[in-house]
Formats: sequence, structure tokens, C-alpha cells
Amino acid sequence: MSRLTRTCLRVPRPKSLFGLISLQTGTELISLALVFNKVTGFYGILAILTGFQLSALQLSTYIYSLAVLVALIFLLPHIRKQSPFEALALAWLYAADTVINAAYTIAFGISWYSVNSVSATPEADKVDAGARSNTLPRAFSAAEDTAMSIVFISFATLIRVYFTFVVMSFARQVIQRYLHLLVLDAHVLDDQNGPFALDLPDGQGRRGQIGRFMISICRRYWLAVSEGEEWSGNGHSRKASSSATLAGEV
Repeated sequence: MSRLTRTCLRVPRPKSLFGLISLQTGTELISLALVFNKVTGFYGILAILTGFQLSALQLSTYIYSLAVLVALIFLLPHIRKQSPFEALALAWLYAADTVINAAYTIAFGISWYSVNSVSATPEADKVDAGARSNTLPRAFSAAEDTAMSIVFISFATLIRVYFTFVVMSFARQVIQRYLHLLVLDAHVLDDQNGPFALDLPDGQGRRGQIGRFMISICRRYWLAVSEGEEWSGNGHSRKASSSATLAGEV
């Protein structure tokens, strides 16, 4: 078993959001929160049109946020439709955004620290002892603010990671339900491509190619059914049949 496969099998699989809200409703709420977060990209572009000067880092952030916003507007309606392709695309979009958002946060933090460190450093020959003593309280205050910011950012990042697992679990649930319907319709499941097999509607054309690529990453996470796991579909719940388990898996 490869290291990637073992890692995928250890990915958490929440059954609900905070143990209170269903995966579907939780995914809707999480996606709406991300929409509000990415609206800043729209206002950033408006700021450019008004002649406001932005750094390259700020500009790239606004453009990226706008691109994610457009993708979310397209994907959001499919949460309730439980479309396998869109649910999987949303899961990967949210996971990628979590990583990219963390990278941007680190980049902005480094940029802010560099600017403030330079502006707060007095020239030794122009600062007397009294002035140096006055800078100590400000230095301690800045250090305290920095520590609080790090704690807040770390907590927010942990929440984002948890939300990522929720959205991924919802996508996995959608795929598993779709596979269950195929079993009920006496289809022979493709143990490699699942909903994106060439003989299925979601497996056709460019959509199918993208779907097969997305599901190929951590394939067992999306397709394999654990022993004792249940599929739910059309208001009914029943045990997954052994024929729906990936060939060669135990």
C-alpha cells in the first residue's frame, strides 16, 4: 500500500458539522461563508478602477478571490442537487483554497512584519537613552499584539481545515449515494472511475476527463466503502453491497 493511499485512508470523515448539522446543510453554510470572504476580490477590482494603488501581492489576492467567487457561484446550486461532479469540484476547490489562503496569510504576515520592523528601528546615533526607554513599552505592546494575531490565525486555520474535511465528506457522501443508485439499477461499477466511467453521463467529454482526474487523487477515500458503512438515498438507508466495494479491496 502506497504512502498516499495510507494517508488518504486516515483522512477524517465527519458525519455532520459540529455534530449538529447535516453534511449538506453544513457544506452550504461553509460555502456561503467562503462567498462572503471572496467578495473582497470584487471590491479590490473596483479599487483598481478608481486608481487606488495596490501591491503585486494585493492585486494577485483580489484576482484570485474573484476567480474563486465565480467558481462558487457556479457550484453552490449543485449542493442541493447532489451532483457528483460539482460536489467533488467544490471539495477540491475548498481544499485548495484553504492551502492558498494560508500561503497568502503567511506572505502578508511576512510583508507586514518587514515593513513595521524597518519603520520601528531607530538609528542608533539619533536616539538618546530616554527615547530608547520610551520605545520599550511600544515594543512589548507590538509583541503582545503579534502573539494574539498568531493565536487567532492559528485557530482560524484549524477551523478552515475542519471545514475542508466536512466539505470533502459531503462530496464523498454524494458519490457513494450515486454509486448506490447504480447498484440498484444493476449497473456494474467501475472500480477506478466511479461516477466518471466512460459509459456514464458524467464520464463523457471534458467533464468526464476532469472528473476522472479529481477522483484519481485519493481514489480509495472517494470510492471505497468501509465495512459496516451505510449508503443513504431517496430517504432510505441500507447496507452497501459487497459488489459496490472496490475490486481487490478488503
